[in-house]
Amino acid sequence: MKIITFTYDDYFDLTANCYLLINDSKECIVIDFGKEDEQLVNYIKENNLKLEAVLLTHGHFDHIKGVDYLLNKFSVPVYIHELDKEFLTDVRLNGSNRFSRRDVVVNAKPILLKDDQVLKLIGSDIKVIHTPFHTRGSVCFYIEKENILFSGDTLFLGSIGRTDFPTAQPELVPSSLAKLMSLKDDTKVYPGHGAETTIGFEKKQNPFVKR
Repeated sequence: MKIITFTYDDYFDLTANCYLLINDSKECIVIDFGKEDEQLVNYIKENNLKLEAVLLTHGHFDHIKGVDYLLNKFSVPVYIHELDKEFLTDVRLNGSNRFSRRDVVVNAKPILLKDDQVLKLIGSDIKVIHTPFHTRGSVCFYIEKENILFSGDTLFLGSIGRTDFPTAQPELVPSSLAKLMSLKDDTKVYPGHGAETTIGFEKKQNPFVKR
C-alpha cells in the first residue's frame, strides 16, 4: 500500500496532516481532509485513482474543513465516530468559531462508526479503535495487514492531543493510550499533526504513556 502525506501548513488554520492511501488496484481513501486543497484532488484525477471513502479521526475543523469541497468532486461516503457526529455542524464543538477564519460546517450525512468496527475498504480490513479524550468520538484507524496506525490527535511523536476542548475527557487518557500501546512495537504511526513515529518509540519516550 502506498501512503501519501499532504501537510496543510496554515498560520490561521493550524498545521494538520491528511493521508491518501492507495492500493495496487488504484483504489484509495482519504483520512482527515482538513483543507480545500486542489493538490490532493488533482493527484487523484491525474493518477486515475478511484476514491472509495473519507475517514475522519475526529471532528475538529482542521481535520474536516475540506470535506465538502472534496465531496463536490467525488461522490463518496464520509465516516466519523457516532459521538463526534455533531462536530460536523456545530462550530463551537469543532473549534472553527475560535480558531479558524471562517465557520466550518460539513453538510454531508456521515456513516457513523463504533469501537472495534472493521471497515472493508481498498481491499483492507481497517479497524476502528475508539480513543476518547481529545474529543468524545476520537478514533484511530488500524490496518493490521500493513502494520500501520492513523492516530489523529490521540497520539503524536512524543506527545498527545489537547484535553481542554469541549467534550474532552482527560481522565480517559490512560485507557485510550493503553489500547494503542497493546499494538506491536514496530507498528508505524501516522499522526494528525507532526512527524511519523512507532508504537515502540512512544512506549519508551512518550511522557504520557504509563510504563
